[in-house]
Amino acid sequence: MEKIPDIYEKLKPRTQEIMDKFSKTLFKEEDINLEEFKFAKLFNKYSNNLEEAINEINNLWQTKENIQTLGHDNIHIAYDLFEFLKLMESKKFKESEKYMVLLGSLLHDLGRYPELLFRDRSGAMDFNKPKKIQFHAALSGYIGSILAKIYKNKDEKDPDIIEASKSLNRRIISASLFHGGKNEERDPVVHHVQSIDRLSGILGTREFVRNIVSDGVLRGAPIYPDESLSYNINFPLFNNLPVEKFNHSENPEGSWTNIIHYIEMPMRNMYKLSTNLGENRAKSMKRESGIILTLLSGGENSKLYKEIFSPELNIDKIYNFPKTKLPLEIWDAIKNGINYEEADKMANFKNVNSDLLIDIMLEQQAPYISNISRKKVHKLFSDVPEYHLDDINKTLKYVVVRRFLNKEDEKKFLLFKKESNDRIMKLIAKILLENKLFN
Repeated sequence: MEKIPDIYEKLKPRTQEIMDKFSKTLFKEEDINLEEFKFAKLFNKYSNNLEEAINEINNLWQTKENIQTLGHDNIHIAYDLFEFLKLMESKKFKESEKYMVLLGSLLHDLGRYPELLFRDRSGAMDFNKPKKIQFHAALSGYIGSILAKIYKNKDEKDPDIIEASKSLNRRIISASLFHGGKNEERDPVVHHVQSIDRLSGILGTREFVRNIVSDGVLRGAPIYPDESLSYNINFPLFNNLPVEKFNHSENPEGSWTNIIHYIEMPMRNMYKLSTNLGENRAKSMKRESGIILTLLSGGENSKLYKEIFSPELNIDKIYNFPKTKLPLEIWDAIKNGINYEEADKMANFKNVNSDLLIDIMLEQQAPYISNISRKKVHKLFSDVPEYHLDDINKTLKYVVVRRFLNKEDEKKFLLFKKESNDRIMKLIAKILLENKLFN
């Protein structure tokens, strides 16, 4: 393995201190109410430092170590940056908020890789040990604090700049730490970062592929459930469990789930997003999730379909997770099924076999996957019961086609942003256009 980045080495001896420090709320009312002119003075003097920090954090995401956590993080951060650009379209943000949301999104989840390094002493695998905050989030916050010290000018005398710098650091670290709750409600920056994170990671075709690669292959979860669904109350505990040597794990323990359960849960149970634009994007992604579930289930006449959509079909059932009824407009969009554009492109794959579809899907949405993991994905699909093979093939075609269509729109948007007069928007668009997910 290549040398571990220096910033991760600084974390290792201090795991308990990190947990203690970042299990405390960083929220301060005066930070949110700080006058924008103080931030303006900071940016006028130190904007180059902020851009260097953005590039440095992005470079950490591109290290070999983080690329090897391919199922969640390296792909996830690319979509975080894309959703950041989208979010900035929705309304006029203050310059300070723009930087804080961007840096918070970049830092959010960056602690996942070092968490693997320290799992022997972090307690990250012990669900009986009470923790006020997830360990990877504490590590993300600590990385943020290290970066703040690196880019801090110790000789600064202007009290406005000093005050703005402290406020900026606290809110960025808070945005990287908190996964919901009162801090999110009180600080719009935290709320925006969490909205970006949710949109980028848990809905639509992205969710389908993420769970096949990250959860199915790297953690040993089955790709397809039995006809009789088991909504086990222990299901959520498995989410994002770290395992050693991601691409080479043979039999990780305690990691059962099924793909249908994991697509359905976020589709029904998303926290409120921070902007109307985000809510509209979530609706289209929920439609994608619903169509994937319909195809996987075998269609409207199957028992599995009736289990999945029992609230919408007014079928009484008791489950171990809350089945929130979908809004009527989303349910109607799911019932209407595949649209003309999707059907037209799916016809191009009429005679394409599942193995080739799997390879196309992985190239589209998991471009850094190792050959070992690629073989595991193929093995998962080869183990699907024969009576579900047609359902899987239809689903794969839809996922591949939907990604082609989404990618066309995304690339147009990024090319437009690359010509922006805003140098931060331009920088992020350039970074994404160089990423295999978008080019």
